Parts: sequence; structure tokens; C-alpha cells
Amino acid sequence: MNSSLRFGSRNRAGFTLIELLVVIAIIAILAAILFPAFAGVRESARRSSTMTNMSKIAQAVAAYELDNREYPEYLFGPAVSQADGTPFGDAPYYSMKDAASIVNRGTPIGPLPTSTVAARIRRIYSKGLYPQYIRDLDTYSSPNNAVATPSGAEDVAIVGRYPTYDPTNGVMSRVVPGTMVALPFYTYDAFDISPKVTSLIENKISKTDFVARYSRAWYPVTTTGAPGDGVPPSGTSDGERAAKYRKQLIWRQPPNDTVLTYTTHHVPYGKVLVVWLSGTAKVIDTKRFNALVDSAGDIKGYELGPN
Repeated sequence: MNSSLRFGSRNRAGFTLIELLVVIAIIAILAAILFPAFAGVRESARRSSTMTNMSKIAQAVAAYELDNREYPEYLFGPAVSQADGTPFGDAPYYSMKDAASIVNRGTPIGPLPTSTVAARIRRIYSKGLYPQYIRDLDTYSSPNNAVATPSGAEDVAIVGRYPTYDPTNGVMSRVVPGTMVALPFYTYDAFDISPKVTSLIENKISKTDFVARYSRAWYPVTTTGAPGDGVPPSGTSDGERAAKYRKQLIWRQPPNDTVLTYTTHHVPYGKVLVVWLSGTAKVIDTKRFNALVDSAGDIKGYELGPN
């Protein structure tokens, strides 16, 4: 009798095909439930990392202003040509890592600059936070920027912005921001520039087209013309337009609710990360930008209201 029981137990060892299919189905259902949750947790961690970087940048900007009595022209700095060390020289450009090495008087991987070119690069970067206020290159980036690297010499995008200093040939003469100038920036830098938003409805961003996200001036400064010239075109009243015009870092004491910078690397998850001059960093839903879109379809985060 005992041998019969043992024989029967051997025959029932293992799983039937139906049992295996049921187990696989249960695993598939659990995976479908848990994987989105894991992705959400990962994105939340990346947002926290980006916001930490933005808070560090806000603190550094405040320190820069305290030391120099003006706000920086750049957060990191523009891409510089290997030929002459300026943003207006011909490509190829030094990589972000090589530019940092030159500023720190190190040896770049690329061609060695002449003493004149190196001095020019250091003069240009003296108008940014690197390296005196923020030395870690990763602080200038976002974990969601998975394509560009600080060592990629080709990771450069041309963007338009109103400069308040003329970096031509390293001569840092003050200029009145009245004409938008095309400048190259490193795409690893997520706060001087970030990808253009191609669709707020579908939360899509471009992989090749970038837009300035930090600038001391968002609107051209004019001293002549009809009343109202030189102020933001949006708004319902002169007072409202003047208030937006005041929120630029070219002024001595811009209000604390002036947007310092923002990044679109988290738009695919429906969020834009913004930091104000006060140092407050927040995650903003993309829906809030429906009324803040420029003629090219990109968002105007610098016109965002109080934090």
C-alpha cells in the first residue's frame, strides 16, 4: 500500500500545461500592473535629482550676483570653437568637458589651444557659474537627458537669445539686448537650453531642436519708439506687460517671482521643472503652459506667474 502511494505521487509530480499557462498569465498581469509603477518611481527620483540641481543653480546665481552686482550671462557657458575659442568660430567645437578643462587650465582631449585662445575661453566663462560657483558638470544637466554627454564634441545646438554681453573675440563689452543672436550651447546643459516642445497635447519634445531656457533678457530693450515698445507683446494691459518686462535679470533688483530657468526634459512625463529667482523649484504640469506658447509652438516658461 505504501508503494502504491509512492507510485501515485510520482505520477502527479510537476505541473500540467494549463497550470503553467495560468502561472504565466498571473505573472503577465502582475508585470503590467507593476512596471508602470516602477517607471513612475524612477521618474520621480529623476525629477528630484533635477530639482536638486536647479536649487544648487539658484543658490549659485544668488552668490554670483552678490559678488558681481549683476546676474551671470550664462549658467555654464556657450560652446567654443577649437579655431578661435569664441562661440562664433567655425566648428568643430570643444566638448563641454574639454572647455571645462581649458577653463581649469587642464589639458583637453582635443587640440591644445594657444594661450590666446585659452585666455579668450576663460574670459567668456568668467560670465557664468563655472567653475567658481558650480564645478560639477552633472549639476548642469538632467538625468532625463540620456543622449548628450559632456564629452561629446558633437553635442552642440544653435539657439537664439538676447545677449547682454558681446563675446566676439572674447571682448566682453556690454551691449543693449535688442537683437536676438544665434549662439551654440552644449546639449548636455539642461538649464541654459533644453529641447523644444513640439506638442503640449501629446507631451512631445524634439531630439534635435533646442531653445534657450536661461537668459538675462527675454525681451529687447528699446529706448525709442512708440509708448509700449520693448515690453512683452502678451498681456491685457500696459501694466501687466510692464510687470512681465520687469521680470528680467538685466535689472538691478528683479522681483523674486522672476523665473530663473526651466527645463523641458521631463515634458514626456507631462511636467516642466521650473526654478524662480527666490530659489523655489517646482514641478509644473504641462497643461499650465497652454496659454504660454510662442509663435513657433514652444512654451514661454519665463512668463510663468508667481511660484
